[in-house]
Amino acid sequence: MNFLSAYGKEIVSLIVPLLTWLLNSGLKAKAKLVWTSPHSFHFLVQEPLKDPDGQILSTTQRVCTASIRVINSGRETANKIELVFNWKPQYINIWPVRHYEHKTDQDSRHILIFDNLSPKEEIGIEIMCINADLPALLVVRCAECTAQNVRLSWFRYTSPLKINIARMLMFLGASTFLYWVIVLVQFLVLRTPN
Repeated sequence: MNFLSAYGKEIVSLIVPLLTWLLNSGLKAKAKLVWTSPHSFHFLVQEPLKDPDGQILSTTQRVCTASIRVINSGRETANKIELVFNWKPQYINIWPVRHYEHKTDQDSRHILIFDNLSPKEEIGIEIMCINADLPALLVVRCAECTAQNVRLSWFRYTSPLKINIARMLMFLGASTFLYWVIVLVQFLVLRTPN
């Protein structure tokens, strides 16, 4: 205990810059992409499928749809976002409407390319195929990172006032906790109440 009493100030002066460095490197603003597919559906359409000669191939037709969301949940702009599909879907709809490029690589993979995605911005991609399977989304990536596939669920709307009150109370609680930790460390190391 004499060691802590004798060198308490020096130990604290070494720990504070290290803690500051850890917090700064961990809280650094960066792009973070996530993607999810919250909905897909197969419609059976009671319309016969006919060949060019008029022969009925099937009494029903199948329409497959899927919804994909790409979200930049980070605090920095994500650049050159690429979505790589196993093959080209028959129909693609992008919402909100924005410029994008598409290309096909040497393995016939279909790639959608967006210039950038601002923090907290999202892109909705709807794909549809008629009498064919939907392609799998193989990877979503940007210049800064590879997107993580996450599960999203619907939740009840909460007013911003309630959210801000909860944030304020959590901040006050964290500040009070930090204050008491500092007081406890000061008391244990320096044996002084204030």
